Amino acid sequence: MDILSEFFERTHLQGRLFFTGTVDGTLVLDKPPGMAFIHVISRGGMDMVQPGLPKISISEPSVLFCPSSCRYQLRSSSPDGAELICASFQFGRNSLQPFPLGLKETLVFPFSALENLAPMIDSLIGEFNDQAPGRTKALSLLLEYLFVLLVRRSVVEGKISSGLLYALQDGRLGAVFNHIHQQPEALWTVEKLASLANMSRSKFSACFTRIMDISPMGYVTAWRMKRAQDLLREGVQIKVIASTVGYSSQASFSRTFLNVVGVPPAEWLKRDTCGADQPPITARVIRATENLQP
Repeated sequence: MDILSEFFERTHLQGRLFFTGTVDGTLVLDKPPGMAFIHVISRGGMDMVQPGLPKISISEPSVLFCPSSCRYQLRSSSPDGAELICASFQFGRNSLQPFPLGLKETLVFPFSALENLAPMIDSLIGEFNDQAPGRTKALSLLLEYLFVLLVRRSVVEGKISSGLLYALQDGRLGAVFNHIHQQPEALWTVEKLASLANMSRSKFSACFTRIMDISPMGYVTAWRMKRAQDLLREGVQIKVIASTVGYSSQASFSRTFLNVVGVPPAEWLKRDTCGADQPPITARVIRATENLQP
């Protein structure tokens, strides 16, 4: 079984195009928590400026793979500006975040180092330059594909060495996540999970927590609540959801949901339906002649 593909299907990876165009100054982003970003620089040079860190200069067409924790500004370094395509990525709408990407810092991939991705990047840029119907949807799908390819490459090259996307491709832990994802209702214990990884309880718990920054049973609970959110959206009754995700009663499920999510299931569904928890992404270009706050 392709565990990574199965994970993307279950978590509803969403790529959303939020900025395309020429940056002839500084692109300022208002980044909601829990979102990763990809920026495709197809023309011109840019500097990535982050508080307290050295400036990263990009002088050739490149792809920037940015973790959700990164805070930065993109400043054009070319007289004629730089051409940019930007997308955000999220694992499911209003999802909990027990799924750390594993990126510690922004990765820069020059087009010249992505030879095998050249046809896809050409399609991405061609779709961007075209004004055909369905352009936004096509760009979003291509960017999701680029996200998967960059994750795969980053893990192989050792640039991602923690987080769920790394753990899913780890021979010791892949089977553990597969069982949790497929059977959230099972009576999981650390001992049972450790046996799936062919590790002792203590070694497994330490390994899992180090890679995921969450305990094994903490992840089980987070995944159950994530599945519960999906089922709530589908209109499944709360008492049915409770047993489906491993709780003996509706009351115990609701208590856990409240503790983890912060509101009762019915209230959460109401907010989700109204879109109240959907943080907007804003991007604006500030020209060099304007006042830019550091």
